[in-house]
Amino acid sequence: MGMTDKLALTIFILLFCLISCQPADPLLATWKIVRVSYEPSGRATPEALARGRQIQAMSAGLQNSTFALYEGQRSAFFSTKTPYRQGTWSVEGDRLRLQMSENGAAYEFEIAERDENTLILILLDTRTSDGELVVSCRKSRQYIHDGVDLLSPEANTWRVKPTRKETPEQVKARAIQHLDYLITYFEGVKENKQGYFEIGIISSPFVFYAHGLGLSRETATAQRWRESFYDEQNAAQGFDYLRAALRSLKKYPKADTFTEEYLLAFRNMRAYFDQ
Repeated sequence: MGMTDKLALTIFILLFCLISCQPADPLLATWKIVRVSYEPSGRATPEALARGRQIQAMSAGLQNSTFALYEGQRSAFFSTKTPYRQGTWSVEGDRLRLQMSENGAAYEFEIAERDENTLILILLDTRTSDGELVVSCRKSRQYIHDGVDLLSPEANTWRVKPTRKETPEQVKARAIQHLDYLITYFEGVKENKQGYFEIGIISSPFVFYAHGLGLSRETATAQRWRESFYDEQNAAQGFDYLRAALRSLKKYPKADTFTEEYLLAFRNMRAYFDQ
């Protein structure tokens, strides 16, 4: 190798290291909202204080919610009071613009503090000019299990409505993806030793009983699941695949907790498609 080639290789290696060794944006993470508080200014009038308390009460539902920021300005949002949603985000200077659903309103925040594990946001809203609505967030891995990020767009392709009618095999694949999602979710519930699970995140037609599972077309979560198909015919086909998998259970499994039983049942249903 000549001197010129060696020099070119050295420059390439240095450039590669400079690019690959750049620290990751700490915003690219999953954030749990742990506290929402209104902090009035010293000049706040009684009317402004009352307005601030009203805004805080309206925002209380955000507490314990989770949002995730991904590359490509993609975002996801989930709360125990609302279903899983996908949106967008952007940053300009110390301003974060967060849209929590595709067609929802956008919220703008000032980034007051951020590091590897903490994010403090101040809502930019003229109604709070005599005070600040502060959203305190902590980095979370609650919805990440076995290398799968359950909030990521990649793990939620089964929720995306197709642009054309699907074949039976494509509908079957969508039903299997839903079962895989349920399995990963309940594996995470078991690993985290959660004494609860969240219906809103799984958007499933399954109905959860004590020591049992059923299927329904009529629940709110079942309706969201059906809306992910191209049309009602494809949704009915997907429902039939899940019903066949449920009926394949020879005996409902027993375990120490209901959630562990659900996990075992979903694993057995998944095995039905591998026969």
